[in-house]
Parts: sequence; C-alpha cells; structure tokens
Amino acid sequence: MLYYVRKAEISDLEDILNVVQNGRETLAKNNVPQWRNDEGPNKEVLTEDLRIGEGYVLIEVDQIVGYGTITTGEQDGYADITDASWLGGVDYVSIHRFVITTSIKQKGMSQFFLGHLISFSKMLGHSDLRVDTHPLNLGMQKVIDRSGFSYQGNIVLPCPDGERKAYQLILN
Repeated sequence: MLYYVRKAEISDLEDILNVVQNGRETLAKNNVPQWRNDEGPNKEVLTEDLRIGEGYVLIEVDQIVGYGTITTGEQDGYADITDASWLGGVDYVSIHRFVITTSIKQKGMSQFFLGHLISFSKMLGHSDLRVDTHPLNLGMQKVIDRSGFSYQGNIVLPCPDGERKAYQLILN
C-alpha cells in the first residue's frame, strides 16, 4: 500500500472533516474527553489551518486518512507548564490536531505520519518541537514517546477537560 504526506489544500477540507469526525468518535469510544462538545478542530479552525498553510495530510493511495498541523507561535497554556519545564525559549513549533482514521490504526501509520511532520518541521528551520495530549489518550502518548519526544510536564488548555501532558523534541 502506498502512503505519503503532503501539504493540505482547501479542496481537502471535507475529507479532513471526515477524518476528524472519525477521530472524535474513537476518542469518545475510548472515554477520552478530548475534542468533545464542539471543542477541538472544527470547520472554522481547519479552514484557517489550510488558509495559513499549516495543515498536512496523510494519504493512503489517493485517500486522506490523516491530518495534523505544524503550528508556529506561542500556544495557549504552554507558558504555564507545571511539574517540569520546557528546554528552550519561545521559538518553537507545535504539532496539533493529529489524527488518523481507524482504518489504518495498528499499522504503524501514526508514527510514520508524526515522523514526517517532524521532518517537515526541521526542513522549515525548526528544531524545538512540542506536542500535547489528554492524560487519558494513551494511544497518542505511546506514539509521541516512540517518536522521540520527552515528557516535560503538564499544561492546561482553555477548554473543558483542558488538562494535557506536554512533550518536547529538540532536534540537532
């Protein structure tokens, strides 16, 4: 099976919305209170991602099966990390809205996709990468750990159930 990653385009929006909806359903099924009650990626947020060129899609043959962003700038909640601290300053990128469809789970594609986002970040000139996930999102924590990120502490996002585990990867 052919898999690759490319920049997302505005014409991808409906497919991305479907992937995100699949992710919402998976989180709910696993009792993870992330992306519930219209929190998280919605049409407006995703449209803005695409408009500013921060979205990326994972393709299986010719179908979108994953989505994620490489987001620049300071992120809500990141300045107030607890239980530890970030290694570095405020010049970082964050990987957000990371999701793949259930059709490709357990095939190593989450790590494949995250690895590509890491590579793209470096090619864009960034060596300080950050990512966060809900404490109950054990699957994502495993992907983050296996991709070389280190747990740095906890943050709270300005949303219901906003507690997140925060991770960082410093590239040479």
